[in-house]
Amino acid sequence: MPIIDSNLSSENSEPPNPRWLPSSGIIAETLVSEAREDSGRNAQPAGAKQIGALMMIFFATLAAGLLLWVALYNGYPTLFSDTGSYLLTGAFHVALAPFRAPGYSVFIRMTSFGTSAWFTIVAQAILVVYALYETYDYLIGGGRKFAGLSLLAGVSVLAALTSLPWLVSLLMPDVFAGIAFLCIFLLAFAGELRLLQRIFLASILAISVAAHTSLFPIAALFIAALVILRLASRQPHGLPPTWAALAWLLVPILAAGFWTSSQNQKMGLGFRLSPSANAFLLGRLFGDGLARDFLRENCPKRHFISCRYLSNLPRTEAEFLFWHPLYRDLKGHDREMDTIVRGTLLAYPRRFLLSSARQTFLQLAALRTGEEARSDAAHDWNNVAMLRVLPGDLEAYRSSRQFRGRLLPLANAAAVVDTTIFWLSVAASLLFAWNGRFARMNKFLASAILFLVVNAAVCGALAGVYDRYQSRVEWLMPFCLTAYVCCPIAERKHGIAREDSGSLELASIQLPS
Repeated sequence: MPIIDSNLSSENSEPPNPRWLPSSGIIAETLVSEAREDSGRNAQPAGAKQIGALMMIFFATLAAGLLLWVALYNGYPTLFSDTGSYLLTGAFHVALAPFRAPGYSVFIRMTSFGTSAWFTIVAQAILVVYALYETYDYLIGGGRKFAGLSLLAGVSVLAALTSLPWLVSLLMPDVFAGIAFLCIFLLAFAGELRLLQRIFLASILAISVAAHTSLFPIAALFIAALVILRLASRQPHGLPPTWAALAWLLVPILAAGFWTSSQNQKMGLGFRLSPSANAFLLGRLFGDGLARDFLRENCPKRHFISCRYLSNLPRTEAEFLFWHPLYRDLKGHDREMDTIVRGTLLAYPRRFLLSSARQTFLQLAALRTGEEARSDAAHDWNNVAMLRVLPGDLEAYRSSRQFRGRLLPLANAAAVVDTTIFWLSVAASLLFAWNGRFARMNKFLASAILFLVVNAAVCGALAGVYDRYQSRVEWLMPFCLTAYVCCPIAERKHGIAREDSGSLELASIQLPS
C-alpha cells in the first residue's frame, strides 16, 4: 500500500481510524465508486493499450507531417549542390570526388525505393520523431501519453521557429547530426530504457554516424566527454553502468566505421574511413593561408605539383575543392596532399591552434537556416543525377520553388527568426538550469551545449565555417527550452495523480456501517 502519511505508515502507530473521514460519508462513498469504476477500466488493459497505441501513432504522424512543411511548401524536397553525388553514389556505387561517406547514399537508395525522394524525407521525419519522443519521455516523465502530447507541442514549436523542418526536408545527411546527439545522450544516461529501445537507438546511431564523415570524430569526442561527465556525476543512481553504456555507444560507431571503410574499399578507395579527409583539411589550410606560406617556403627545395600554382593558389576551401584546377591535378597524388598537410601543421602548430579556436567561435555563431536556398544548388548537376536515379521526380524538382529561385525570401526570413529564437532559448534554458529543479534537464542542457561546441570545433577546425554545419544542430537549444517548459507541467500532473491515488486508497478503507 502506498505511503500516504508518514504517521500512518509507522509500524508503531495504530490502525487508521475511519472516523476522520467526513461524517456524512458522501465523499467517501463517491471515491469508492470512482475507485470501482477505475478498477473496471483496468480490467480491460488490452483495449486501453490499443487506444493508447492509436493515439501515439496519431501524435507521431501529425508531428512527422509538421516537420515536412518546408518540402510541402517547396513542392519537392530541397536539394544541395552535393545531393547529386549522393544520388549517383547510392544508385551506381561509384566514388565521386571529393569523396563523401557512402552511408547517406545507401540510405537514399534504400528509403527512396528507387522511385521518389519523398519517401526518403518521410523516413528522416520518422527517425527524428522517434528520437524526440524517447527523449521527451526520459526528460519529462509523466507517462507515455504525456510524452506524446509533449512531443506534439514541442514539434509544433520546432517546426515553426527552428531549422529542424528545413533539415528534415533536405535531401542531405545534415539532419542526422541532431539525431546522433539524442541517441548518444539516451544510451549514456537513460538507465530505464528497455532492451528493444536500446537496440532501436543504437541502430539509429549507427545509421546517423555513417551518414556523414564529420560525425565520426564528433561522436567520438562527445562520447569521451560524456564518459568524463558520468564519472564526475555526484548522483550515479539511475544510470546504466559505465561499461554497459560504453558498449551501447561504441559498438554502433565501430560498426558504422567498419561498414564505411568496407564500402570505400569496394569503390576502389581502399579500406579507409575518409579518403578525402586530407583534401578537406588542405582546403581549410589554404583558406587560412598556412598552406600557401608552407609552399612558398618549400617550393624552391621540393618539386610539388602545387608549386605550379604558387602565384595563384586557392584562397578558400570551396575554391580549392570545386573551382581551382589544382585539386584536379592532385588527383592520384594523395601522398603530396598528405605531405603538405603534415608539413604545414608541423611548421605552424601555434598558428593552426589559434586559427582553429577562431574558427570554432565563428562556427558557433554561423547558424543561418536555409543555406541550400542561398547557395548554388548546382541545378545542372542535380538535373543529371535526378534523370539517372529518380527520373519520375524530375518534373516535380524542376517545378519546385527552389529550382525557380522562389524559396530564397522564405529562407532569409527563417534565418532571422531561427537565429533569434536560438539565442533566446539559450538564455531562457540557462535561467531554468540556474533554478536547479530539474536534474535530468540540466544534464541534457549541459550535454547539448557541449555537443554544439564539439560540432563547431570539428567542422570549423577541419573543414571551414559554413552556416549549414551549425544550423544542423541549432534546433537543440529551442528543444531544450520546450522540454524545460513541459517539466513543471509534468511535475504538477504527477503530483495531482499521486494525490488522487492516495485519496482512492483511503476511500477503500472499510467505512463504518
